[in-house]
Amino acid sequence: MGYFNLKTEVEHGVIEETIRKMTDNHSFTAGLAVAIPTWIYSDRPTIDHAVMIGILLFTFFLDWITGTILAKRSPTRKLTSHQGIYTLMRDFLIITMCASSIGLDFVFESRSFIFAFFTAAFIWQNFYSFLGNVAALGWAKYFPIWLFKLVHDEMLAKIEKYFPNEKDKK
Repeated sequence: MGYFNLKTEVEHGVIEETIRKMTDNHSFTAGLAVAIPTWIYSDRPTIDHAVMIGILLFTFFLDWITGTILAKRSPTRKLTSHQGIYTLMRDFLIITMCASSIGLDFVFESRSFIFAFFTAAFIWQNFYSFLGNVAALGWAKYFPIWLFKLVHDEMLAKIEKYFPNEKDKK
């Protein structure tokens, strides 16, 4: 039961939900915005690739920390090891997709376009989730307001998910 199964994830709509979220929160747009200038420069892995993977890992960490705090404060949802394992598997698959996109860039001779597109999209998606967590935790006062205007819908979704009885109070 605790093992990752792609067929089960597809049946439960996890992949479709992820793609829908990436479309709704403009992750694809962020990926494209970074990919356009990047593909011109490199046709093989460079330090830029490592830096982007490092930024992605850092956003995973930020999202994980704030998500864990949010789950612990929630009266309805408690963090379980099963959810933690699922998150690790998801993040591993994202890193694998980004690393595989380097090979796709080689095959399609697209320089670093595919890598930059996917990596930037996943960075934005996780940063978007991190900001939603921060806002739902009430820490928005420590960050610029314009950031939270971008993630207003994500913030409301997190509040609804973790604090369903308090949605009318906020």
